[in-house]
Parts: sequence; structure tokens; C-alpha cells
Amino acid sequence: MKKIHRYITYNFLIILFFSIVFSLMLFYISDFFSNISSILQNSVSVFSVIKYYFYYTPFIIYWSMPIIFALASLISLGFLSMKNEIIVMRSSGINIFRIASPVILLSLLFSVLMFVSGELVVDNYINKAFFIKHFEFSNKTNGNFWTKNGNFYINASRLNIKEKTAYGIKLYKIKNSISESIYSDSMKMEKNDIILHNASVSNIQNPSDKKFYKTLKLNLSLDMDHFIKSPEGANLSLGELFKNIKTHPENGYYYKSIISFKIFYPLSCFVLTLLSLVFVLKITPRKSGFIKNVFLGGVLFVVFVGFFEVINSMGKADMISPVLSIVVFMLFSIVVSMYNLFKMGI
Repeated sequence: MKKIHRYITYNFLIILFFSIVFSLMLFYISDFFSNISSILQNSVSVFSVIKYYFYYTPFIIYWSMPIIFALASLISLGFLSMKNEIIVMRSSGINIFRIASPVILLSLLFSVLMFVSGELVVDNYINKAFFIKHFEFSNKTNGNFWTKNGNFYINASRLNIKEKTAYGIKLYKIKNSISESIYSDSMKMEKNDIILHNASVSNIQNPSDKKFYKTLKLNLSLDMDHFIKSPEGANLSLGELFKNIKTHPENGYYYKSIISFKIFYPLSCFVLTLLSLVFVLKITPRKSGFIKNVFLGGVLFVVFVGFFEVINSMGKADMISPVLSIVVFMLFSIVVSMYNLFKMGI
């Protein structure tokens, strides 16, 4: 079996590699042509374009990996089934789980890698990619940037990326309505504070009550990325999400949905691999049978990811319980896969 497992693993990894390359090429081509007018209009440098796709690549691999992984396992094992090799091995008393054990173990390994990379690489890189896209590609000449941090809505007329400074600042403090406004010439962003220069603070209910500061420090964690993508839309780490649940309980379902997605989406590699085994056992020696089942499997994998996204979106909108719904969906998919495999005499 070791020789067979090496053979299966080698063919699987080859197909997986080319599947990833092919999906990335499709993304690069489609995304580049959708952005080419903005790139030319704003005279975006080649270096910025390369950086954008460099930072975007981990996210594309992360998002598409469950589908690509399941298709690679279906194709690699499907070839064996089409050549009757799966049938011969099963007739020798070897079940499908033992035959596919290298692929199943790899699916668990990739699930762990997806989770770790999602926390350490993907979130950070996609925020950088969004920043380049919205600042370099779209808003380079806009001169009007907004963000929200805590109870403050902040507007800047110009950004200096290198110096981490924003100019022409307007801050509005919100408590049911605007309670305070702050105008400042410039704002320097540090690790956990922002420093306003030449600031004037006005009480909305009492406009005559105005105070002036040469420098004013506010305890707000803010950086350039927030002006392009607000904290509610940014990709946050699990630690930040759990912290936000405590500080913003009114948005608990929203943050729980993102947490559930971060934890369970990587496990889709394993679940879809189990589903792929069902189609592997259905493949016949006929070429048409192989193509048919690979196509049907691919459609099911896309539908699975689509349902995952729908559940995540409904959870964010407080329509359903995000954690319970995703757990039930994952367990249902595993039970259906195992039921069909046992029914087909694994």
C-alpha cells in the first residue's frame, strides 16, 4: 500500500498544483482587465500593480482552496476508478478510506494550514491589497476619505502614506446624534493614539463653547488602512473579533459570523474531500462517466461554498444563529457523505 499511496499522493499534488496555478491565472486576467481603466486613469505604477496582486494572491488561494482541493482529489482518484484500479483494490478487502488516506490526511493538514495562514498572512495581506486598490486605483485623486473608530466619524482631505499623517481633519463624536466636532490641520497616527495639531473642539449643543489646542491626543487606534476600509469591513484577527464582541455586544452576531467562518471554512477541505469520494465510487470505466461525475462533483463543491457564504451573510444580518447554523450545515454534509459511502459499500 505504501507504493500505491506514494503514487496517489504524487498524482494528487501535481493536479493540485496546476489547479491552483490555473485558478490564479483566471483571477489575474479577469481582475486586471476589470481594473485596467482605473490603473491607466490614475497612472498607477507597475510596482503598485505587482504589489496589489502579490498581496491579493493568498486570499484567492485561501478562498478557492476547498473547491480546488476537492476537485484535485476527485480527478486524481477518479482516474484510478476509471481504470478499475479502485475496484480491484476494494475487491481485495481494502476500503476507500484506506485507499484515499493520503488525500484525507492532506485535507486535514491543509485545513490547519488554511486556519493558520488566515490568521497570520491572509487577513493582513488582503487589507494591504484593498488599500492599494482603493487608494492607488480609485481614490488617488479623490481627496476625500472617511472612516469610523469607536464613537468618532473621521474625515481627511489628504493622506501622506509614508509619514502616516492625514490633513484637513474633521472628527464628529456621535452619541445618538453628533455631540461634538473637532477640526484640525493635521493628524499623526501612532500605535494606540492619534495626535491632532492646531485643533478646535466645539460642543454642538453650545457652539460658543469652543476650545483650541496646539496638540490634542485621542486614544484611538487608527492607521491608513482604516481610511480605505473601515474597521467593520476590515479583516480582523480572532483576538480582535472576540474583543469586539465584548466591547460591541450589539454587533455580536456580526462578529460571531466572522469567527465561525474563520474556524469552520478551513474544515471545508476535509468535508469536500469526503464528498469527492462519493463521486469517485460512482465513476465507471467509461470516459463519459468520469467527465460527468467530475462535473457534478465540481457543481456540488461550488454549491457547498455558496451555501457557506449564504449562512455567513445571514448570520451577519442577525437572521440566523451563525455558530449553530454553520455547525449543523457542516455536520449534515459529513453525515450525508458517510451515509452515501456506507450505502455504496465503502
